[in-house]
Amino acid sequence: MWRRWRVGILCGFWRCGVIGADLTPETMPRVAPRAPVEALRTFEVRPGFRAELVAAEPLVQSPVAMTVDEAGVAYVVEMRDYSERRPEQLGRVRRLVDRDGDGRYDEATVFLDQLPWPTAITCWAGGVLVGATPEILFARDTDGDGVADVREVLFTGFASGYAPYATNQLNVQALLNSLQWGPDQRIHGSASASGGAVQRVDSAFTRSWRTQAGATNSGNPTVNLSGRNFSFDPRTLDFRAETGGGQHGMSFDDAGRKFVCSNSDHLQWVVFDEATLPVNPFHEMPSPVRSIAADGAAAPVFRRSPDEPWRVLRTRWRVAGVTPGMIEGGGRPSGYFTGATGVTLYRGDAYGPGFLGDAFVADCGSNLIHRKKIRRDAGRDGLLGERAADETDREFLASTDNWFRPVQFYNAPDGCLWVIDMYRETIEHPWSIPPALKRNLELDSGRERGRLWRLAPQPSGGAVVMGVRTVDRKAPTGELVRLLTHPNGWHRDTAARLLVERGDAAAGPALRALVGESPATPHRATALSVLRALGLGDPALWVTAAVDRDPTVRRLAVRWMTEALRPGAPLPPAWPAVLRRLADGDLDPEVQFETALALGSTALSPADRRAGLRGLLRSESPLIVAAAVHAAGDLESDLWRDVVRTEPAASAGLELIRVLGRRARADELTPVLVAVEQLPPALAWRHLAELTEGLSQRGRRIEEFARPEFLNRTFTEALMAAASDPATRPVALRWLGWDLRPGTARQLLERSARGSEAEATMTLAALRPWAEWLGDAGLLRHTWEQTPAGRRGALTELWLRRPEGARTLLKLAAETNRVVDPSTWTSGQVNALRNHSEAGIRTAARGLLGDPPANREAVVAEYASALSLAGEAAAGGRVFQERCATCHAFRGTGVVLGPDLASVAANGAEKLLVSILDPNRDVAPNFRAWNVETREGETLTGLVVRESADSVTLRQAGGMETTWSRPQLQRLETTGRSLMPEGLEQGWTPATLADLLAYLTRR
Repeated sequence: MWRRWRVGILCGFWRCGVIGADLTPETMPRVAPRAPVEALRTFEVRPGFRAELVAAEPLVQSPVAMTVDEAGVAYVVEMRDYSERRPEQLGRVRRLVDRDGDGRYDEATVFLDQLPWPTAITCWAGGVLVGATPEILFARDTDGDGVADVREVLFTGFASGYAPYATNQLNVQALLNSLQWGPDQRIHGSASASGGAVQRVDSAFTRSWRTQAGATNSGNPTVNLSGRNFSFDPRTLDFRAETGGGQHGMSFDDAGRKFVCSNSDHLQWVVFDEATLPVNPFHEMPSPVRSIAADGAAAPVFRRSPDEPWRVLRTRWRVAGVTPGMIEGGGRPSGYFTGATGVTLYRGDAYGPGFLGDAFVADCGSNLIHRKKIRRDAGRDGLLGERAADETDREFLASTDNWFRPVQFYNAPDGCLWVIDMYRETIEHPWSIPPALKRNLELDSGRERGRLWRLAPQPSGGAVVMGVRTVDRKAPTGELVRLLTHPNGWHRDTAARLLVERGDAAAGPALRALVGESPATPHRATALSVLRALGLGDPALWVTAAVDRDPTVRRLAVRWMTEALRPGAPLPPAWPAVLRRLADGDLDPEVQFETALALGSTALSPADRRAGLRGLLRSESPLIVAAAVHAAGDLESDLWRDVVRTEPAASAGLELIRVLGRRARADELTPVLVAVEQLPPALAWRHLAELTEGLSQRGRRIEEFARPEFLNRTFTEALMAAASDPATRPVALRWLGWDLRPGTARQLLERSARGSEAEATMTLAALRPWAEWLGDAGLLRHTWEQTPAGRRGALTELWLRRPEGARTLLKLAAETNRVVDPSTWTSGQVNALRNHSEAGIRTAARGLLGDPPANREAVVAEYASALSLAGEAAAGGRVFQERCATCHAFRGTGVVLGPDLASVAANGAEKLLVSILDPNRDVAPNFRAWNVETREGETLTGLVVRESADSVTLRQAGGMETTWSRPQLQRLETTGRSLMPEGLEQGWTPATLADLLAYLTRR
């Protein structure tokens, strides 16, 4: 049906003589590739730098990842089956050798072939580990011919849940990637948006591998990678999930911080690893991943390349009025990140200290390389990435060659950053190209081409040959240890890997001596990490290192000492004093954060833990306060009293009392409530609201613990304040939301109907928490009549929160007088009712509302004429605000829930039309809807944005995030479908859709 419809539309255009005339070789010329020497002349590079060729076709073809071993031999992953030829398994690994030492590779062999969409590689044990979804495999050449004769699968299950070779399901740009040697001496990688359920392959080879490493046979669990990255010990093949996310690109800086990126979110910092948190089922930490770019996730970029001819052709159709959309001028809808990839922190020694730790990220669709300087920013409670002062209107490198496709980087042996240039005519995901144009493009064009470039410093005089430096694999252990302080990151990583491969306990004394050297010796943290990886560390070493002058050494020492303090392990006498010193006096926020987590160890006495946490709870950093609360364990009531005694309004006290509510222990809450009664009213309301919220999450009520006369007094005082005191109204309303009396609800709802929009929003938000009165049909009818029509959407949302409210809403909507008019409900609200978990509500909703047309292809055909109408962008903006803004952001407005429409709109009006009308045709895994049902009877639908062993965070329409501990959940399951409902078009005409398309695709 879909194909017939597209052919019909195209035939209509052909009859108009527009597309028929355009789709010819003359009017749609191909962009010609350039030879490497010509491509070099298209680069506009930051002054003081130049690009040099390291390798090019025919030595490399479609490169997407690489690694260089200790001998300087490069192994390059070639994704020749990009983007729609996965079933043919054309991917392979090339082995490159520089025979004459001039810094350019001149010999290549096919080391490994027959790989489906390979994307990642790193060195290990004389061979390489290769990621080719769904597997990670090991390959090694044992006879010296440059071709792998060992090929064994180690892990499988990446992107499980997809048909392995269904290119219309498995996202070619969201596969496992970025295998690399990590700062903890494990191999790390990104699972991207495809995730997976990964398991070690139990074969004779892996059993022998693990036996040689001395691994115990401790089972072979399946590891869920939904929304997470991964790491594994290459010796024992111990595999685990790691906090992360992102799409294509993951990197560490010299301090061991992890960074990731996604297409439209180019720089994200993984603040902490959830696996290091103390167990606390009653407290949730904030998101461990932050977008840190000062200029925004999809930041501005300065493209220098012209439009590709197919983009020019699409513009010509739009100018002719054949198809609506933006009229492209200086490029595609560009000027911001839409294809961010390969984030890499520079760790070399060729550029000078001013570039160390800078983040480089490519936009492969815009043919450029962007740079960010990263600094600590107290105002943002963490790190901030900013453009360099002299790059505010340009990029580090931008090419005018449309074929230049930087997809990844590599910190190389020469101390430079190498650029992996896939060099393709078309890099866009095949799903995002309008069908009429896609049929006239060759998506394989350039498969036989590819380049590796070196970003080298411009010499002050004469040419400089950047030769590939090496490390002697057979060097004495002491020599490898000294290399751990090398200024170039590749040398440190290579030396660390060789030491771990060697497993030589004799390295211990040299490593200890290096750790104990003067702080002027850089990178001693690497030596500390290798000691731990080799099993040569001990508590005495961690205690000493925890007071080191280097904050990275201190941070790692605190983490590893905490890890060593398992139940029954002896506690070094000096350790409590060390932690108190760090908690009270350390100026480094990351050390303070790690110290907070360490104070959660039950090996410490309650007095020592309380003394340390008390100081950290005074921090100005919300993240450190959250870590201290998380580590408090059974000390919350004591710490709450400590905080309230000195700073009763501090956020730490509110966070602590919420946790006390979640634990709901009378022996703790009785003395706490006595203290709350002594607080000034507004402060008491704040603490009571947080306490009650915590109790509600355990299915308990404040009435079980507090004196009735005290509660009645506070509710009465708050009701008066909400009516008369603007200064205390927000906190008064927050507390009144927990008042179970219908009379209070009626007064608040009437006030919301009469008051300003801001007051109404505040009041309705306050009434969300506890809503047993939602079953009162008379109250809803009265409230609905009193509330202006423009505010009834929020009222509907309130009543849909719980089953009794949904039943009441449907009952009134079914009455003949239609006091409650369902035509005013949003498509999301209608969808929630039609798919409610309670069968009775589901049946009533479908009886009242009907079902959206099941044949979405027919709907697409019905509205196809919107493509030939000249829509009005202003009217489309109003449609966006009404139907889209609660789930989508667009050019600074709306909510980030579904994809940012600024980047989606780049795919053109045709693709947008199909996505709007048939949202379940292609659903990316990270945008699949989840249904949540709590034990308290709430039913919600949204996106799971974070999950751990203890908790789940759901983001809903409007951008609101709610976190539940897993015991609170009755049901959590994915629908497998888009959060965007079918039937969005109900009430529209093709002209309405044309208006929306005009708004989304305007220049």
